[in-house]
Amino acid sequence: MIDLAGQNPDLKVNIELFRLIGMTDNESTIYLKLLEKPKGELIDNILINFDLQPNEAEAAVRALVDKGCVSIKSNMVEANPPGDFIHKILENKRLSLELQLKKIQDAGLLLEKVLNSYYWERRLGIKPEELIEPMVDLPLMERQTVDMIRRAEDCILIFAGRFDWYENIRESIREAINRNVKAQVLMLIKDKYTVKRAGELRGLGVKVRHCTEEWYPVRGTLIDDSELIFLIWATRKIGVERPTYYRPHYTRNPGLIRIFKDAFQKRWDEAKEI
Repeated sequence: MIDLAGQNPDLKVNIELFRLIGMTDNESTIYLKLLEKPKGELIDNILINFDLQPNEAEAAVRALVDKGCVSIKSNMVEANPPGDFIHKILENKRLSLELQLKKIQDAGLLLEKVLNSYYWERRLGIKPEELIEPMVDLPLMERQTVDMIRRAEDCILIFAGRFDWYENIRESIREAINRNVKAQVLMLIKDKYTVKRAGELRGLGVKVRHCTEEWYPVRGTLIDDSELIFLIWATRKIGVERPTYYRPHYTRNPGLIRIFKDAFQKRWDEAKEI
């Protein structure tokens, strides 16, 4: 307890309260003594007579000014009303704690990711990232698709809708066909734009078929039965031109590849030739 006995015996304040809001012992000591001096105290007297080393007292006064606890007028240091600065200190403390909490949360999530991967690898014998790897967005999915097509040695299977992103991978498909890679594209061909795309693909040597199933929630590209990148759409809603999609994913997992290939082959067999 800080006891200003002899000046005001009723003023007893637990120093820990000051510490909790971020004030040092020297700062709280100086402020409490200034409460007893309504007209303030000469800064020189504080540096000499407040039972502190001059450099410590000077640093504490400077910190009190920065926090709004005291004001300096004509070389006199006066205590400000508590209501003028305590709420400001608390707000700054809240922001600081929120920032600290955010750093702790980020560290916790990263730690969970690293440990979780190792935990299941040791118990199941597989690495989660080898099962399925999320892609950030559609542009990254397209770039990854281009890289996969450039690595293709045997076959390319593309399951699309309108195939609006065809122009972005056209050159990589052309290069693959020139390397004698076989390519099949299953898409919806129902307007002049999709008819044109289908025609260009056939001109490159790609086998193209029209999917008779109007809506199917999976799109993707399979390369050489070894690499798959795919996208799952949410349920189509009436009045929504383009439904929400879930994050794209990439995988080399044989099980997931088999599921996609079986779905592709079934719909390819049911599709209409152009």
